[in-house]
Amino acid sequence: MQKSRLSLTTLAFTVLIAPFLAAQDTQYTPAATPDQTEVFEISTNKSIELDYYLPDGFDTQKPYPVMLTPGSFFLQDDPAAFGWVVVRAYIGDRRFTTKDANIVLDHLSKVIKPRGNRFHIMGYSANSGGTFRIAAALPGRFAGVLTIPGYPRQRLEYEALTRMKIRFIVGERDGYWLREAKKAHAQFTDLGTDTDIEIVKNGGHVLKELAGEPLFKRIDDWFR
Repeated sequence: MQKSRLSLTTLAFTVLIAPFLAAQDTQYTPAATPDQTEVFEISTNKSIELDYYLPDGFDTQKPYPVMLTPGSFFLQDDPAAFGWVVVRAYIGDRRFTTKDANIVLDHLSKVIKPRGNRFHIMGYSANSGGTFRIAAALPGRFAGVLTIPGYPRQRLEYEALTRMKIRFIVGERDGYWLREAKKAHAQFTDLGTDTDIEIVKNGGHVLKELAGEPLFKRIDDWFR
């Protein structure tokens, strides 16, 4: 199905972030092209744009590890190169309720067979709050959470997330986000959660050096 409109996330990236990156780094590579795109109708007057990045030889009857991402910033090269299905689906957007997110996950489960019947989800910077919020609200549907950078915004979310793998990536020079990610990682550790944090040497807030294969390799190593 062809895209009928730009999502707010895509528009924000196009207007605000992409020009900044282009000015800072002439070697910036745009996001990979999705294999499939659809606009899924959640309910009357409410829909979500879904971009699918599928491994070679994708089989609808075979289970795959699935990573949901709110945007396409880190999706350079081939996001599915390591055998994962990657779906751009910003279900953490505040305009979507927990019920809406659950409906989207039900739909994705009909299109893809997530391994173990659970998804993985990632977020970065401001949208990491929505990433943790949805994962905590639907803990039975997620196996892991990755933020680049990020942290849960509500204390009550921590307990619901303890049975997932939680991974943080944050730049060494990203003051506020580094402090918050380290605090969140420590709290998860105290709760006995499978958690880890990578502090990128000399890294700032926008870790564009991880886009593409460097990030996909980490995802495969941590969550496979």
